[in-house]
Amino acid sequence: MAKVPFSKLQATVFTDVGIATYANKNGEEVCYEVKKYLPIKEKLEMITRIVNLSVDSNGFYNPMRVKIYTTLEVVYTYTNLNFTDKMKEDPFKLYDILITSGIYFNIANIIGAIEMDEIKNDIKNTIENIYTYRNSAMGILDNLKTDYSNLNFDLESLQNNISDPNNLTLLKEIMDLSGLNS
Repeated sequence: MAKVPFSKLQATVFTDVGIATYANKNGEEVCYEVKKYLPIKEKLEMITRIVNLSVDSNGFYNPMRVKIYTTLEVVYTYTNLNFTDKMKEDPFKLYDILITSGIYFNIANIIGAIEMDEIKNDIKNTIENIYTYRNSAMGILDNLKTDYSNLNFDLESLQNNISDPNNLTLLKEIMDLSGLNS
């Protein structure tokens, strides 16, 4: 079989957009664009933002946060809708508006099931890979290394505290009471 140069195909990135409409409270129809495909570099950046924003204060990926930030980032990245900083200050309220108004579902339908499934699967796989790494020997060692590097010792202060006879007496008493000084 003869080789065919790829350039002969003259293939390009799919840049088709759909037009979504929404009737606002005044009955006015507002039109906006929705990309049907997001180039992989932009998709990777979007997924990274979603994953980073979905971590709770304990370092766990909260499924509700994943859902909220997936919705918001899809709207921000796939549409030409413009949001003020004030609107973005409360992501939970903005999420509720996008869901209850049907705007998000309209956008997701225009994007299409294949693209939306790919986004959800990529987010899920990324989070699973992070957990797998964190629980691996290498991840545990990295975590220990990070924990120890965060400990800032003021060596001079530590040395002064150790050389203080009152501190040593207290330490000796604690060790005697605990049985560690046997």
